[in-house]
Amino acid sequence: MDTLKIKALLSAVKLKSLSKAAEEISYTPSALSHMTDSLEAELGVKLLKRTPMGVQLTEDGELLYDKLLMLAEAENDLLKAAKSLSEKHDSTLRIGAYSSISQHLLPEILHSFKTAYPDIIVSITVANRFNGWLEENTADVIFSDKRPTENCEWLPFMTDPFVAIVPSDALKGKKQVQKDELYPYPYISTNETSICEYFDISRFKEVLCFNSVDDDSVLSMVKEGIGVSVLPALVLKKPCKGVRVLKLFPEISRTLGIAFNKNSERSSVASLFIKFLKDITF
Repeated sequence: MDTLKIKALLSAVKLKSLSKAAEEISYTPSALSHMTDSLEAELGVKLLKRTPMGVQLTEDGELLYDKLLMLAEAENDLLKAAKSLSEKHDSTLRIGAYSSISQHLLPEILHSFKTAYPDIIVSITVANRFNGWLEENTADVIFSDKRPTENCEWLPFMTDPFVAIVPSDALKGKKQVQKDELYPYPYISTNETSICEYFDISRFKEVLCFNSVDDDSVLSMVKEGIGVSVLPALVLKKPCKGVRVLKLFPEISRTLGIAFNKNSERSSVASLFIKFLKDITF
């Protein structure tokens, strides 16, 4: 049933005039009259009558009025609810980020962003890989250390050096360590490709591999003297007791950046966030 016909009839009853109702909903009087006639034919009952007092409901119309009103109001409620959900989606920024970025970098960025745009809702998903996230519309923007796909824009924003993490009683007196000096120790590996290429892994006394990056677990194992490791400096932004942080020589670093889809129209909130990142200084 076309609820527009119901709304046309209700408007005519409220205004007691087909012509005034037609003007209210921007229809011609003949078109509105056709709509009310069509509704009556569909229901099989006469709903309106013309009187010296104007258009009024018939007896059958009086009996059906509340139900017709409920249908019209239900459609209005549905449209309002759908609009609210649409506006919520349009005002939500979906971010994918590495754990180290979400813990040590995003809080400061998002604090400034939310101060500037308090009505935008931010949703963060932490993961180690983001293949397909932009293409499948799982995230609006992705913070990572590499372009997740060639089919995206890439905005680099900072260089994050890798550092050696050793137990507190190892390599005392040193602030910098050459990679060769780490080979005599057991090595706790996070399977980071660039780090695996940096070292000759076969030269380590022993290698303990993590299948996924768990920075806290790596730090705990180094603290207990199980071995040494290499992590991004961003992970060590806050002091960690029981371990020592040494610069690596030769140096190695990762470039952190933000990726966003370049082939699909970005949401307005994503555009705002990208512009915001371009404008701030890290």
